[in-house]
Amino acid sequence: MSDRRIRACPRCGSLRIRAFSLREGGVPGASEMSGMYYCERCKKKAMPIIFDDEKEYKKFIKQMRKAP
Repeated sequence: MSDRRIRACPRCGSLRIRAFSLREGGVPGASEMSGMYYCERCKKKAMPIIFDDEKEYKKFIKQMRKAP
């Protein structure tokens, strides 16, 4: 069974996140295990928010846009 959960940046909501590369100080295998990801949109390092499905993700984005 594949992991269909959606990982998004908690700061900007982008789906363009990835584990740290070696160049950024990541350790092979350990970077994914630490839970820290790099957002290519806002350039921040953070633990992603994990959604079970697209409906949950869209609800989060809608709420994020309403925030001041």
